[in-house]
Amino acid sequence: MTLLLSLVLAGCGGADEATAPPMPAEPAAQEAPAEAAHEGMDHDAHAFVALDGDGKRVFFQAPADGATVTSPLAVVFGAEGVEVKPAGTMEPNTGHHHLVIDGAPVAAGEAVPADATHIHYGKGQTETEIELAPGQHTLTMQLADGMHRSYGPDFSATITVTVEGAAEGAEAAP
Repeated sequence: MTLLLSLVLAGCGGADEATAPPMPAEPAAQEAPAEAAHEGMDHDAHAFVALDGDGKRVFFQAPADGATVTSPLAVVFGAEGVEVKPAGTMEPNTGHHHLVIDGAPVAAGEAVPADATHIHYGKGQTETEIELAPGQHTLTMQLADGMHRSYGPDFSATITVTVEGAAEGAEAAP
């Protein structure tokens, strides 16, 4: 079990999150190739336990839905009734955030993909900075368990933002 937990933590950004403050990161720093994101994880080793919706929710603290923003933009995740913990933590009423750019929530029990549009925050981060191309984008925050299995649409939040233009010298993501 200890080996599995070590592999999970190593594959999801490290085990020292408890002593270091959450660091905002750009998507490239958070992404892992899809085939490597869940490497070493035995998703069947832990039974999936869905969260009940009683008093629990996730939401965006920033930006506001419908906001016109510039890139890069700060994104702040919020959660009530559930504790945000690093990936690998398999405790009741815990999970960590994922950001889906221009995509839909992930069905309950399914592993959140790891690619350019599904960004994992496996260290338990609650804020980040992302770069987006000019135009309208949907941002969906998806809460998942310690094995990256989605808690489903009931534990997601979606907002729409319009990006006016990338900051000078910045490369924009999808």
